[in-house]
Amino acid sequence: MRVFFLSDLHLTDGDSPSTKRFEKFLRNELGGGDLLILGGDIFDLFVGNKEVFRRRFEGVLSAINGLGARGITTYYLEGNHDFHLAGVFPPEVNLVQNAFALSVNGRDIWVAHGDLIDPDDHGYHFLRWFTRLAPLRWLVKALPGPWIDGIGRRSSHESRKYNNTERGGTANQERLRRLYLEYAANKARDGYRHVLVGHSHLRDQITLAGGGEYLNLGTCGESLVYGLLGEGRDAFEIKYYG
Repeated sequence: MRVFFLSDLHLTDGDSPSTKRFEKFLRNELGGGDLLILGGDIFDLFVGNKEVFRRRFEGVLSAINGLGARGITTYYLEGNHDFHLAGVFPPEVNLVQNAFALSVNGRDIWVAHGDLIDPDDHGYHFLRWFTRLAPLRWLVKALPGPWIDGIGRRSSHESRKYNNTERGGTANQERLRRLYLEYAANKARDGYRHVLVGHSHLRDQITLAGGGEYLNLGTCGESLVYGLLGEGRDAFEIKYYG
């Protein structure tokens, strides 16, 4: 079984080159028996099972929703830009709200979006807790899709001014790298062979004590970036598509 990992694509528009590239990747690069892990923030904004988002990303959703019929197992881990997604995907797509574990080919894999790793990001921790409350879930269901879209776009624009990865320059990025690596090392000590994380937008692939690995793909540029664990391989390969 081959394992594919993608995270933090931040797709903004259904007709953008990045979105079309991802759709083509889903349709052409995966085959029967493969496992696909989507690690959150695949979309830059997709909150709730709203028609405005389903229509905007119709092509990508069709490609994801068709993977099961082709014998491909898919896990979609919600991020901080795409959440409350119940009902968006068919049952064949395993929708996960929090970090989770998998066992593949005798290897234990830990998958986390990574947005809760930095203990000093108090504002975000509160925001995440608040947006996951039951009354907020009800509100998302009740509000018209265009309202959610408008509020989300403004919130996303404002949040980028306070992105914890960007604040503090190089020193803060190195601090975050240490935090993420420590997180991965702890998971490796728990027995996980591969620790897959996103959110920080800092690309790293580091061998951990005992032979495990920490992988963070960062964000995509002109090419789609993905991790591939081939059959019989000890580590993921970072690969580029398009």
